[in-house]
Amino acid sequence: MTFLTILKQAFARTIAPLLLFVALPALPAFAQAEMGTDTEQAANPALWKLSDADSEIWLFGTVHVLNPSLRWRTAKIDAAFEAADTFYVEAPIDDMDPAKMQPLIMKYGVNTTGTPLVDLIGEEATANTLTAFKMLGMPPEALPQFAALRPWLVGVTLQALQIQARGGDPESGVEKLLWAEAKAAGKTLGAFETIEQQLRIFGDLPMEEEVLFYQEGIRQFVEQPNLLDSIIADWRVGDTDGLGDKIAASMGADQDVLYAKLITERNKDWALQIKALMAGSGKIFIAVGAGHLAGEGSVQDHLAALGLEAVRQ
Repeated sequence: MTFLTILKQAFARTIAPLLLFVALPALPAFAQAEMGTDTEQAANPALWKLSDADSEIWLFGTVHVLNPSLRWRTAKIDAAFEAADTFYVEAPIDDMDPAKMQPLIMKYGVNTTGTPLVDLIGEEATANTLTAFKMLGMPPEALPQFAALRPWLVGVTLQALQIQARGGDPESGVEKLLWAEAKAAGKTLGAFETIEQQLRIFGDLPMEEEVLFYQEGIRQFVEQPNLLDSIIADWRVGDTDGLGDKIAASMGADQDVLYAKLITERNKDWALQIKALMAGSGKIFIAVGAGHLAGEGSVQDHLAALGLEAVRQ
């Protein structure tokens, strides 16, 4: 099987789901874990609830791609999800089809600068990229296959290949599973953003910020291959303080602009949308990346600024 064939298969199976959630905080770190393996410690992912006289909204932090063996569901989560008549995610799962995403990748993921990738990312990041290739069992000669891609998309692609190699399956991602169940149950489906909005986050980045993102991500790929083992463990048992600290650290230094675009600004927008949902009535279950519900500037922080309290369950 040629590398190009492997890359195409990886895109269809694993990269596309990641691109649906490109703003997953610390994406470079999240790809390093074993994508979750079952442990003896009882699962207890964090869940919050907002309520008023005629509305109930649950907030659940997720991981988008997981090992099928990971046990994360609890009776508390299942009861909240089953009681809801509406299910919300970051972006519509049904729009994840690679064929639908291809024109957006062409629009936001192709390197049109005229500067070769290796010149954009620099010598150190290029060396780390070749080390990452070796870790993935790829030859150095594979580097030209990435030449047409922007640095952010190269990073996502390498992480997807790593996820696939370590048993991660997008079909076992939290949102993918819950979306299918919600659809089968006839629940109303909703999303805070479109896929294009998510891809545009990187597509509109100044190249300097994008290169910083790639450089830090590929450095972590090489130097901290087990970082996400602890991040996944924190998520699974509901340690939001530990999760928030590790995610913030994994973003790297000098990336305040990127963190604001990936996390803070979107959390503020989602909080406004949740406030509007609270003004209506009904029961809504919201599942978004766990990084959005942990650390400074979380969705809950922005909800509090709007006078809404999300209570940990």
